[in-house]
Amino acid sequence: MNSVAEQKYNVPGLDRALTIIELLNENPSGLSVNEIAASLNFPVNSVYRIMTTLERRNYVVKRVGAAGYVLSEKLLGLATPVVGDPSFIENAIPHMRALRDLTKESTLAGVMLENEGVVLEQVEGVHNFSFSVKPGLRFPLHTAAPGKAFLSHLGVELREKIVSGLKLKKFTDNTLTSSQDLLKELDEVAKLGYAVDREEEMEGQVCVGAAVLKRSSELAGAIWIVSPSNRLPESEIPRVGLQVKEAAEKISSSLGHVLLQVA
Repeated sequence: MNSVAEQKYNVPGLDRALTIIELLNENPSGLSVNEIAASLNFPVNSVYRIMTTLERRNYVVKRVGAAGYVLSEKLLGLATPVVGDPSFIENAIPHMRALRDLTKESTLAGVMLENEGVVLEQVEGVHNFSFSVKPGLRFPLHTAAPGKAFLSHLGVELREKIVSGLKLKKFTDNTLTSSQDLLKELDEVAKLGYAVDREEEMEGQVCVGAAVLKRSSELAGAIWIVSPSNRLPESEIPRVGLQVKEAAEKISSSLGHVLLQVA
């Protein structure tokens, strides 16, 4: 399409709204109206009207205790459903609550989008101190328990291709920064049925996650629990891992996946 036609059929308000959504996607911690306007050189009044409309339609939400906006679960969720499949999050929430009650820890659900993971839902823990993660947060695949769970359920060739393209950024002394080491751990995750983040992204934080599968055996997403390392020592990880795995299998079953067990 030439520039004259592009200009003729362009809808300025829609174009600005989509540009703002793309900007918020690149800034998961959120931005204020003034920050958006300054970043994109848009009029403040125009940005305010767009954000008010997006908020009314539940595509963005205001940050708690702040004036800024973040993308909502509704908008992020549009990228995940497949027509004809039951909703991953809708089916996951009851089992996430049960897992939270069992472990007392915050329980989360998310999906893999390209070479990142995205948090879609959280059921907060019941301890006086528990981790809280906002929907829309992006996380690296090589450190996060759900990221490893995602990768472990891919075919070997695709798994190796994705891992080879990851930037294995070092966050802590425990971060896996070698593709070979990561692939070795993914083989172990595939055998166990659950994955572990052993303070690999944040010191003092341990996560245990498992993949959720669709009827077709393709990935629907993953669930995981987040705990301070002093509440989840290494000796307890196998027990909790099996609890997370069992919850994930129940969600998979609710999505129509049939687990075949060998006697």
